[in-house]
Amino acid sequence: MNIGSIGQNIRKLREERSITQQQLADALGVSFQAVSKWECGTTVPDIGMLPLIAEYFDIAIDDLFKAGMTAYRHKAQRLLVQYESDIRQSEIFELADREYVKLISENKATSADLGQYAYLNDLRAQYYLQLAETCYVRAIEEGETQKDETFYKNQRQYVRFLARQGRHQENIERHTALLEQEPDNPMNYSSLAAAYQSAGDYEKAAEVAGKGLSAFPNDVMLLISAGDSYKQLGKFDQAIACWNKAFEADPEAIDTRYSLAFYYLESGQRSKAKEVLLQIKEWNHQRGYYMENKWVNAELKKLEDID
Repeated sequence: MNIGSIGQNIRKLREERSITQQQLADALGVSFQAVSKWECGTTVPDIGMLPLIAEYFDIAIDDLFKAGMTAYRHKAQRLLVQYESDIRQSEIFELADREYVKLISENKATSADLGQYAYLNDLRAQYYLQLAETCYVRAIEEGETQKDETFYKNQRQYVRFLARQGRHQENIERHTALLEQEPDNPMNYSSLAAAYQSAGDYEKAAEVAGKGLSAFPNDVMLLISAGDSYKQLGKFDQAIACWNKAFEADPEAIDTRYSLAFYYLESGQRSKAKEVLLQIKEWNHQRGYYMENKWVNAELKKLEDID
């Protein structure tokens, strides 16, 4: 510990707060002469005074002894800087978050504080994105040998993950390579189609799905990909045909009914929308998916009110 740094740090912290020696003395219950002597290095605070000084300036006691200590406006900012050095420190994040929430709830937060709080959460989001990507990549790598339904589900989720970050070209290149490596796997066609859809290139998505369907005409995922792409391209008859064929091939593919319902609702075809919504409602009811029917019932109620 550098005892000689205490006075310099107290002065730095006081000037950062724009308060006088007398104001600091009053807050700590000492004379302004005592504060003056600390800052000049003539004396140092009693050991029992250190926790009071640290609490007043929202710092750790150890910070008082650091040579060249940086003065921060409050404890929240100090914790933010500490968290920024290693965003894996969940405990530091929680402490910083608590301090910023306290400032905001007490209406003491400045625009600078709000910006810092946003940055704190931005850093946390980066941490979770890194963690999510690490887990996705590991899950896919470990599923390479079996390539079961879980493997392809992880593939599709990773497509969406990259798309949400705007990493469309990376997404497309990755799944193009996978298709080239294994062209006899229909899931690689649907994954690449999904990557193009996420990038907003529905023409290319429909083209890829179409190529896949020429080899695997009854593949449900490809039919769904083609249907979704055709809808975006305004080719509604083709979209409906694909969704219906997918549902016929796999009665568990309820997503096709939702896609159809959305289309009929959006296009104002109320009677057809009602018919599909009732189909979805019955499907959910048979499987005990009662929560899922909340949206269905709400849409049916809207249609009844209109009629």
